[in-house]
Amino acid sequence: MDNITIYYSTDGTRLGSDVFLLPITLYKGMKFTIHGSEGTVFEVVEWNYHKGHPDEDAGLRIILKPIK
Repeated sequence: MDNITIYYSTDGTRLGSDVFLLPITLYKGMKFTIHGSEGTVFEVVEWNYHKGHPDEDAGLRIILKPIK
């Protein structure tokens, strides 16, 4: 199953995932909030797509850094 979106922090910590490809246009600096992040706002710093096996975290990978 490759149709997954995974959210990571800049230090490689997995912040969450969705079992679908995020259907929006991403751009650097885009703001994100994640349920359970205690009010932390994140900013997109990078994204990439990895086609592979589920045990490789295949899918859309979004790298986020906290900004507040």
